[in-house]
Amino acid sequence: MANRKDAKDWAREHMKGLWTSPMYPFTQDFKLDEQGIRNNVEYMLKVKSTGLGFGFSEPWVCSHEERIRAFEVATDAVRKRVPAYVHTTDHSVEETINYTKRAMAIGADAVMIWAPYEWAKSQEMLIEYYEYVASKVDIAIFVYNTYHSGIGMTPETVARLAKIPNVCALKDAVNDVTHTVRCIDLCGDQIVISEPLEDHLLTMTLNFKQQIMLGTTSVFLMQTPDYQPIQEYWDLARQGKAAEASRKYYELQPLRDVWNGIYEVLWDKTGATHPLPYIKYWMELMGMNAGPVRPPMKNLTEAQKTAFRARLEASGWMDRLLPNRKK
Repeated sequence: MANRKDAKDWAREHMKGLWTSPMYPFTQDFKLDEQGIRNNVEYMLKVKSTGLGFGFSEPWVCSHEERIRAFEVATDAVRKRVPAYVHTTDHSVEETINYTKRAMAIGADAVMIWAPYEWAKSQEMLIEYYEYVASKVDIAIFVYNTYHSGIGMTPETVARLAKIPNVCALKDAVNDVTHTVRCIDLCGDQIVISEPLEDHLLTMTLNFKQQIMLGTTSVFLMQTPDYQPIQEYWDLARQGKAAEASRKYYELQPLRDVWNGIYEVLWDKTGATHPLPYIKYWMELMGMNAGPVRPPMKNLTEAQKTAFRARLEASGWMDRLLPNRKK
């Protein structure tokens, strides 16, 4: 575990590569699928994920006991093979602290926290929230900037958060490279900053030496144990082979278009929603455990599944990613 004193040094040394955080898998009768969590950890390690998180996608439909159990199972499944972090944000500030302390107890290396859904109504309130939570725990904290919270952090706010000893990284998930670059300019020497969209990974690597893509589903939806095209072009980019990396990057565009198509709902600044039904169905098609979404969210209809499978097939990538699949 990275504590308050060494969080920033730990992040600079260990937060490298492709890090990802999958969905909660449920059985068909909506129970937490513990074996599914373990299976998904193995899958993500096989696609060369170098850091694994858990607990973001559906905490609002899980009980307190289920969230804690999922943290425990996921962290245990990783078995220290790569860094493990958990998402500990809750409506309640005190529960956020309690979940974070539980993450410490089970051996997670860090936690990811985003702005609370009710409290943070201004940039100053955002800062006060993080300062308060961080003062109550002794573990590395990743700040998650997302419109899901109902408010976006300005680069100036991120710079102030970077001064908190525990805060060691930013997932800047607002689909705005200019915003991320401004954050780098203001505090990139203090915390690890990731523009997490695969769409922007090549640009961020070649021009800004980004060392981590933090917490995106593209790591396991656009790659498989058989073939990791993102890792392939990223390795080339980090070796300085820009032209070759670019060719590989643009080969992925048809599949990238599918991913972007289901994620467009996330970039609505007035009220981002989540493409969970599509993500979970895509996971199942790739051989992962996902299961249904819980009510009141609706699962895909058969017609929607058929149309989505057709889009994936039309990308031309499914046979390359899953050469041994049954048709």
